[in-house]
Amino acid sequence: MEARAEKLHSEAAGQIDALIEFAANLESADLHRPCPGRERLGDGSVGTLLAHTADNYLRICACLRGDAPSTEGGHRPGHHGPGEAANPGELRDRLARARVELGRIAELDGDELDSIPAAGSFRFADGNRTVEQIVGALLTHQGHQVEALARS
Repeated sequence: MEARAEKLHSEAAGQIDALIEFAANLESADLHRPCPGRERLGDGSVGTLLAHTADNYLRICACLRGDAPSTEGGHRPGHHGPGEAANPGELRDRLARARVELGRIAELDGDELDSIPAAGSFRFADGNRTVEQIVGALLTHQGHQVEALARS
């Protein structure tokens, strides 16, 4: 196992585990609470940010599998509506699925980590950054969402 990949995976797993713990006892009413500083994400609620963040982890996994591009155009900060993010059980299921799929990060070998995706093929892909750098930037972005939820 590549140590660099394991380090990235450990960071991702820590983030998703924090979200799973956060979401463990949420009820529907909790999901409608405002999440300060995240007003531009849909309705700015805890549920919307949680759905957005879970979906971002799933997009990271899809890109690492080569399933789908995760371009800036595919990253729509306001695409989660209040109804979509109002089911605590469904959100917990998304987080659990993302936790499993994030295992793909640990499987990356040195060549994959050092590869440079085409500009626009991956969020933060500019034709110069390596997969390792891109995943690191994505996890930094995700970390900000996790922190915002923890403060809510």
